[in-house]
Amino acid sequence: MKRMSVLMAVAFVDMIGLTLVLPLLALYALKMQADATMIGFLTASFPVAQLLASPVWGRVSDRYGRRPALLVGLGASAGAYVIFGLAGSLWLLFVSRFVQGLGGGTTGVAQAYVADTMAPQERAKALGWPRPPSVSGTSSSPGSGCPNRA
Repeated sequence: MKRMSVLMAVAFVDMIGLTLVLPLLALYALKMQADATMIGFLTASFPVAQLLASPVWGRVSDRYGRRPALLVGLGASAGAYVIFGLAGSLWLLFVSRFVQGLGGGTTGVAQAYVADTMAPQERAKALGWPRPPSVSGTSSSPGSGCPNRA
């Protein structure tokens, strides 16, 4: 069960990364003289990078192991969050969001880890466990990143 709680946390962090900074993203970009089209590209850079990285993470995890792939992905995401916080230019925001997406592409690796480690009779149930934290991360974070305008 300890393994599952770690994987559930990974799923939560992966998805919270998609939406946690979203309310601030447009404000940062506008401060850096971005137009609406550029903000749209900036917003799309995370899921596009996640889409592109997922198959690569699958191959990496097959070759080097599930845990190292998950740790590298989380480390890349953490570094990208630091870059996002310190970004002073629009291109750094793009780099940050793209690297966050690359690091967040490990959701499939977490599912493969579950499939590898669970007994066949428990596998179907266990594959559903990371999903609720993933959905929670996606749906709970937009409000937590909004500045208070009261």
